[in-house]
Amino acid sequence: MTAHTPAPAPAAPPAKAEEARVTPMMAQYMEIKAANPDSLLFYRMGDFYELFFEDAEAASRALGIVLTKRGKHLGADIPMCGVPIERAEEYLHKLIALGFRVAVCEQLEDPAEAKKRGPKSVVRRDVTRLVTPGTLTEDALLDARRENVLAALARTGASGADFSYALAFTDMSTGAFRVIASAADALAGDLARIDPAELLVSDALYDDPALKEILRALPAVTPLPRAAFDGASADKRLSAFFGVAALDGFGAFSRAELTAAAAVVAYVERTQLGARPVLAPPRKEADGGVMAIDAGTRANLELVRTTSGERRGSLLHAVDRTVTAAGARLLARRIAEPLTDLSAIRDRHDALDVLVADGGLRADLRARLARAPDMARALTRLALGRGGPRDLAAVR
Repeated sequence: MTAHTPAPAPAAPPAKAEEARVTPMMAQYMEIKAANPDSLLFYRMGDFYELFFEDAEAASRALGIVLTKRGKHLGADIPMCGVPIERAEEYLHKLIALGFRVAVCEQLEDPAEAKKRGPKSVVRRDVTRLVTPGTLTEDALLDARRENVLAALARTGASGADFSYALAFTDMSTGAFRVIASAADALAGDLARIDPAELLVSDALYDDPALKEILRALPAVTPLPRAAFDGASADKRLSAFFGVAALDGFGAFSRAELTAAAAVVAYVERTQLGARPVLAPPRKEADGGVMAIDAGTRANLELVRTTSGERRGSLLHAVDRTVTAAGARLLARRIAEPLTDLSAIRDRHDALDVLVADGGLRADLRARLARAPDMARALTRLALGRGGPRDLAAVR
């Protein structure tokens, strides 16, 4: 052997070869994780959701739980942490509040069935739900007295002067669904009024320098491929979702409004993976129907929260004497968007006059309402297969 001929690489010791081998379970995990790269993967194993690799490290830091290890991958220890199934909602709440998205991967068969296929067979698993800030439905993950809004921003037009903006937004936990037209100079104020827990935008808008400051002020912005905001297919997508031949019965919408609404329903379908939430047909908000308040003024007025982000100390906190969660959400929405239509304002005043004048009626209504369950959210959970005994009792 000359000095110029490299020596052949030594064969890997048996122990090293074994460490490099990927187990069937870990191969399944990695395949599912590869399909959900932007989410922490809650991988069901018996009575726990386990997280591995970078997900485990991130979750361990965020949740303050112990980081352990399970076997090896390519010769290195595999970081792992887990949360018990019965406390999963508690941990999901913390992760979503910190801005994480979570893919929930369930066991789709009994382990005993998997064993029948052979001793090395892996239990079939797959993601059954993507949990994001705007798609929460469980009581434990929501503030009962506050809406949880998922919104989409769409823009049509060829250039700055010709751009048309629209916002579609839903509270998936109750099914309310609205659409409004907007403009570049009104966008920040409209978003502050809607107060989305999560805003969907196209990649192009996410990277637009003109919108950077507006988007940065929001708690969660999710960029999606341009195909999700395809105006040409928006009408068809909405018709299919609501099971109608045409959208004429819902009202007249601009292309930007249809595009935003279609992006919302597509995202709902994508995150719920076959489960069907009960969304109302989109309702178009009349132009100028509510008072336009710019974002800075709204913050300084402290209508529904203080400048530090707290509900306590706001106008809403000072006047809220509602006895139901649904009533609290409605009051917050009405304070956030004062009416400008004089006829509608008078109708509200007339209703209040009746209740102010009749103390007995008012007391009776409050007593009856205090016993009323949160029907809208209970129905949504049942429709999605996430309801519990209290939800069944609520709609009985």
